[in-house]
Amino acid sequence: MNGKQIIRLLLLAFVLLGVVWMVVKETATDPGATGTAEPQSQAREVVAYYFHRTARCVTCLKIENQSRTEIERSFAAELNQGGLIFRSVNVEEPGNEHFKQEYQLVSQALVLVDYREGIRHRWQNLDQVWDLVHTEDQFNTYVRDEVRAFLEMP
Repeated sequence: MNGKQIIRLLLLAFVLLGVVWMVVKETATDPGATGTAEPQSQAREVVAYYFHRTARCVTCLKIENQSRTEIERSFAAELNQGGLIFRSVNVEEPGNEHFKQEYQLVSQALVLVDYREGIRHRWQNLDQVWDLVHTEDQFNTYVRDEVRAFLEMP
């Protein structure tokens, strides 16, 4: 085998590896998602993530509890049918660090994520929860209206 044949074989191997890598990447559902945070494969699923750190203040806990309570109260049917899920995720646990960059997190946050066929389609950070946390009626209205609008988007 001469030098040209070896180079051809190496180039062919490189191209084949590239094709395999692209196929694997395209068929992955949500790269980097971990077991408890990854959505199930169904046509459409909206996940309301509450992202937090290990150390949690009273306000952080209040945002999570009020968000969960309002979503459970206002969207019981959607939760029961599996089209809407509430998940609390510690971004400091191994395997969850990627969420910080994916959703541009600077602190604890309530983020809505729309998955289509298991692939993230769009997302929205409900950043006003921090401003409204101490006015429960306004907080609940904001969360309810934003989740409803997000669910109604095509």
